[in-house]
Amino acid sequence: MAAALLGVPAAAVAETGGQRTSVLVTATVLKHASLQILAQPAAVVITAADIERGQVDVPAPVHVAVRSNSGGSMLEFVSDGNFMRRIVVSGAGRDVELSPSGGLVTTMHATGGISHLALTFRFILSEAAQAGTYPWPMRLSVLPL
Repeated sequence: MAAALLGVPAAAVAETGGQRTSVLVTATVLKHASLQILAQPAAVVITAADIERGQVDVPAPVHVAVRSNSGGSMLEFVSDGNFMRRIVVSGAGRDVELSPSGGLVTTMHATGGISHLALTFRFILSEAAQAGTYPWPMRLSVLPL
């Protein structure tokens, strides 16, 4: 049974009245990934100095736990903030630049394990950005590779 759960063919043999019958059993384990957000900022504060610099660095990282039964996953970032023209995400193995609506980032990790990531965000501000406090604009999800 364990061999079948691992996707390895297993043979079952039955003897009835001197006759022998065998059945080949296989199983396929589907790829799966899950994401748990452990901590994230509630808001983004943009100051006049940030507008002058053209960017705002979020001081607190987003902490996530990714579990996957494959060797990697695809993090999906979706943004609904209208104050940015680009997003730079660090902490998934490299710095990645995303569009204002978000994007996908490939991450590699141990098969069957949990990867803990601390993601930092830099928002490159649009010309229309104004100083103020905005609700956290990012939503994250994960897809298995």
